[in-house]
Parts: sequence; C-alpha cells; structure tokens
Amino acid sequence: ELARQFNTMADRVEESVEIIRRDRDRSRDFLADVSHELRTPLAALRTFNQLLMESAGDDPDARAEFLESSAGQIERLDWLAQNLLELSKLDSGLVLLDLRPDDLRAAVESAGHQHDTTAARRGVTVTVDLPASPIRVRHDPPRIGQVVANLVGNAVKFTPRGGWVRVTAAGTPDGARIDVADNGVGIDPSEMPHIFERFYRGSRSNEARGSGSGLGLAIVRSIVDIHGGTVEVESGPGTGSRFTIRLPVDPRTVAGTPAAEGVARIAGGKAIGERPTTDDPDEMTET
Repeated sequence: ELARQFNTMADRVEESVEIIRRDRDRSRDFLADVSHELRTPLAALRTFNQLLMESAGDDPDARAEFLESSAGQIERLDWLAQNLLELSKLDSGLVLLDLRPDDLRAAVESAGHQHDTTAARRGVTVTVDLPASPIRVRHDPPRIGQVVANLVGNAVKFTPRGGWVRVTAAGTPDGARIDVADNGVGIDPSEMPHIFERFYRGSRSNEARGSGSGLGLAIVRSIVDIHGGTVEVESGPGTGSRFTIRLPVDPRTVAGTPAAEGVARIAGGKAIGERPTTDDPDEMTET
C-alpha cells in the first residue's frame, strides 16, 4: 500500500513538472514573439531619427515623410501595448464581466460600424443586418462589441476593393449567434488551426502585416470563452471567411466560466448569482 501511494505521488509530481515545463516553454515563446514585434517598429524609429539628424532633416519634404512614418510606427507600438495588456488581463482572470440581460443588437450594431471610415477608404462595403425583435442574452456589451469590432476590422483588412463584409445576429434556442462574413482572400486550410494563436498572421497578410498586432483573434477567443461561448470559422483561399460566435443565454449556467464560478461581477458590486436590487422589470427578468 505504501509503494502504491509513492507511485501515485510520483505520477502526480511528474504531471506537475510537465505542466510547469509546458508553461515555461509557452512563456519563452511568447516573450520571443513580443521581442520580435517590438524590434521592428523600434528599428524603424531609430532609422528615421538618424536620417532626420543628418542631411534629410534639412529637406522639408523628407522631414515630413519621415515624421509621418514615425507617427505610424508609434501608433503600432501603442496598439501592440494595448493588445498585450488586454490579453494579459483576460488570461489572468482580472477581467470582471459586467453581465447584463440587454439586447445584443445594440452592441453588435455599434461595433459593426466602427470601421466604416476605413472600409470606405479601402472600397469595401460593410452591412449590419439585425432582426426586428430583441435578442436578450446576458452579456458584457463592451466586450462583445470588442469581439465584433475585431472581426470586422480583420475582414475589412483582408477584403479587396469592391468587396463586402456582412455582420448578422440572431437569437437561437440556447442563446444567440453572431456572424461576420466577407468575400476576401480567405484562409488556407493549413493555417486554420493556428489563426487564434498570438502573433499569428498567416501567409496572406503581407499587406496588413505592418499595421496589425496578430493578437486580435486571440482576444476574440478569450472574450468568447469567458462568456461560455464558442467561435467557429469557415473559410478557404479566395472564397472569403465566416466567423460564427455562439453565446449562451446566461454565462452563469456554463460550467468552467468565471461567471459560473462567481468570479465575475455585475454593476453595483454584487456577485453573479445574486438577484439585483431594482424595481426595473427588465433587470429582474431572467432571459
């Protein structure tokens, strides 16, 4: 019996060591990716600065061009820092969901039009098609809006001039469904298993490589996961892509989510699961 206990303990220690080793390897790869992403804009800024300090600084046109390029690299660094911070908070469980039984259409419509200016400049048509009746599910509106905005931004980025991006949402028997589809360049089947990995861009992203962080889809998956939902992708080279988000009626009923474990909080500081103290019928009604 003592020998069996020792063997069991040894197996558990071995499992723990393997988990620690995998975490260490992931952390090392992540730091290497971050270092690479930071090195590119920093090198560009250093080059622009050196040129401005030399003879190029006396040429008004060259100076304006280098300053404009520097501003673009600074924006890229800022965007990368924001995405890294956001993903870090999501992974560490520091994000507290503000779950509300609101109409999902409001978050989808607002986020679906965030990239209208960019789309118009690129010659891409963005449409948002929503049902006439409310879609009431418990969700964090800003977070779901972030999911939709990230997907629409990607779709616009990889859709050629004259193309289209369509955002739709609908209620389902067990919650809600959001689709973001486009007729862009599509995704190669070999790349599909990797598209939600941090910093992964794929072979068809050369045009957008300079402006993207490669973290948008990782953030999408993290937000959907903490809502107890799923993300599905249908795509092929040259046929466009369709991202489908499925959300439950109430994340508190999905095992393993922060809401189900009582980690998330609703407005007012009450724990998920407590009834809201309000006389508003909309707030008192479970969806």
